[in-house]
Amino acid sequence: MERHELERSTHGECFLTSLAHRELPLQAAARVLFAGLADRLAGRCVLPFQEKVYGSLECQEEVLAIRREMLARAGLDPDDLPVTWVDGRPGQGAPLVGLQLWGVVPSEGTGLEVSTVDAPGGIRGRLLAGPGFRMLHLAGVRGTDEDGRLADGVTAQGERMFLGAEAALARHGFAYTDVARTWIYLRRILDWYGEFNRVRTVFHGQRGITGGAERPFPASTGIQGTGGPGEECQMDMLALQAENGAAAARPMLASGRQQLAFDYGSGFSRGMTLSVGEGRTVLVSGTASIGNDGETLYVGQRDPQVMQTLLSIASLLESEGGSLADVCQGTVFYKDEQTLRSYREVTGLLGVPKLPLVPVLADVCRPDLLVEIEAVALMDGPGPKEVST
Repeated sequence: MERHELERSTHGECFLTSLAHRELPLQAAARVLFAGLADRLAGRCVLPFQEKVYGSLECQEEVLAIRREMLARAGLDPDDLPVTWVDGRPGQGAPLVGLQLWGVVPSEGTGLEVSTVDAPGGIRGRLLAGPGFRMLHLAGVRGTDEDGRLADGVTAQGERMFLGAEAALARHGFAYTDVARTWIYLRRILDWYGEFNRVRTVFHGQRGITGGAERPFPASTGIQGTGGPGEECQMDMLALQAENGAAAARPMLASGRQQLAFDYGSGFSRGMTLSVGEGRTVLVSGTASIGNDGETLYVGQRDPQVMQTLLSIASLLESEGGSLADVCQGTVFYKDEQTLRSYREVTGLLGVPKLPLVPVLADVCRPDLLVEIEAVALMDGPGPKEVST
């Protein structure tokens, strides 16, 4: 299990990434995976804030039962720790891919707390409350009504997903304008990504979120995936509130290599920089080989698409005074096994440091895009005061 951490005066921010052993049978691989997680959570040394598991739906029930068993053995209450299951098509011959955990390590005497919260429709999440700030993560928001019934059809599920998230935010004192980051999974992304963008744009517009510096779009990933049978979409969401400058979320609207995503119809910012006390957490949106005019670059060419994607992420991090070496967690979504091999070969040729990315087999938002990467980076210092556009 790989661990990256940044110390602040109020808490440490901790990112754990672990891949399942492909050589082991499913049950053995799951036990090893969650035993490692339980070891790091035992004694409440790390308080979970966000947890994701990637694997096929066919093994979901069996794997989550093992997760419950291993966490309970470590003295933890698995019912108190929400987890998002993301169905990536099984890749590399293994149904279980790995897990990611974003946690905090409270500093003594700061009063920082992490608690589990609930909302109508079966929505659950974790609330981080510290000196002068509150941060809420909602896990696995689905396109359901308040009784948990899935809406009928893709458009209705998309609309209900956003409305359900907004209701859950309001229940705990947040507004949708506080949202800094979304992770959105669409089961049939190539069939209805355009309709999803329309639904999202209408929802944003009705709440005055137009993409400018005052009302920026959240950073976001939109990728193939689902959390359960019959679901067309699901979403994880992160919101931040602060008093007297105790924390801030600053959008990265564009970079030197990519301009505004909304110019070609996608309502998200390229990234979001969270400043909570000392240091910054940079949340890079799902990034692919797309040019300034919204065109796909290097159609059908795996190595150039991988290189363009990495360079675009590097450009965003450089605008914050960082580099790919600061990446502490992320996901590489690849169209086919040959693209994953290209990713590994290109990073080796470029001398890119080994990145703690979970590889997930998935369709990207266009048929001609072969790879998409999302990333989190931890950086010391306050960073630049403005994002270059």
